[in-house]
Amino acid sequence: MTEIEVPGPEPDWQPATQPPYYTGQNPAYQYSVWEHHAPLFQMIGVLALPVQPVAQRLRLHVERSWDGLDELDVVLFRLKGFSFAISKHDGNPVGVSYVWLTEPHEQADKALDALLEVVGIGEDAVAFRGDAREDPTERTATAHDDCSPDKATDVTLPTSL
Repeated sequence: MTEIEVPGPEPDWQPATQPPYYTGQNPAYQYSVWEHHAPLFQMIGVLALPVQPVAQRLRLHVERSWDGLDELDVVLFRLKGFSFAISKHDGNPVGVSYVWLTEPHEQADKALDALLEVVGIGEDAVAFRGDAREDPTERTATAHDDCSPDKATDVTLPTSL
C-alpha cells in the first residue's frame, strides 16, 4: 500500500478553534461537542459551588471542553430520569456552576430538586433557579433572595455561559 502524505497547514492559517471565527485564512472552523449541543440545553439554575464536588459525589468524570467564549469543565449524566449537564466556564465567577437539562423538560424544578437530593445538598447551594440568560426579574426566588425575584442577593450574573 502506498503511503499518502498530507501536507502541513498553510503558514497564514490560524488555529481552527481560535476566535473570531471565519476571519482568518484557515478555511476550517472547529467546534467542540459542547458547543455543538449546548444551544439545545435548558438552563435550570446555578449552584453556588464548582463542578468538581458534585462530580466527586456522583463519581463522574469532569471533561474539559471549549466553545466560542473560553474553556470549561463539564459533566453530562442521567439521574432519576433527567439528563443533566453541569458546566463552569473559566471566565465565569469562581465558585459557581451552571445546571442544564440536556433534554428540555417541563419539570425543571423537579429535576433540580432531584439533583440536590441525590448530591446531598440543600436549597442553600442554589444561587438561583431558572436561566441566567433571561431577565433576572423573571427568575424564581431562592434561599439567597429576599422572597422577591427582583431583589436577588448573593447572585453574580455570569460573564459567559
